Amino acid sequence: MTDPLTCLRMYNINKKEIISKGNYILFGDLYWSKTVNTNYLKFGSGKDVAPKEYYTLECLLFLLNNVTLAHPAYVQHAAAENIPYIKRPDRKKLLDYLNGELSTSPSIDISAPVEAPTNILLVPIPI
Repeated sequence: MTDPLTCLRMYNINKKEIISKGNYILFGDLYWSKTVNTNYLKFGSGKDVAPKEYYTLECLLFLLNNVTLAHPAYVQHAAAENIPYIKRPDRKKLLDYLNGELSTSPSIDISAPVEAPTNILLVPIPI
């Protein structure tokens, strides 16, 4: 089974087209809701009593699509689009992972529940 974080990473590394359509993000024949949680922990979450919080697929893709912006400009752009932003302490390691410069990250929660993709050939996108 594949998860949204791994799929995003592989498509990014291999320079394959990632399509955002309606409320969904497509990777070839597979798709997830934009708001699906990945298993990448947000900085400061899951420690002691705080609940674990994860970045959504949409906010990770938004970072990749706006990587050239300085962090303050990226945060403003994300807010204008009503998309959660990547926290500054996560940015470099997350980008290094998504670009294939790191093979893993301590922020990846391997025990997190991940949603399986939907195959567009079996279930068309409900638009």
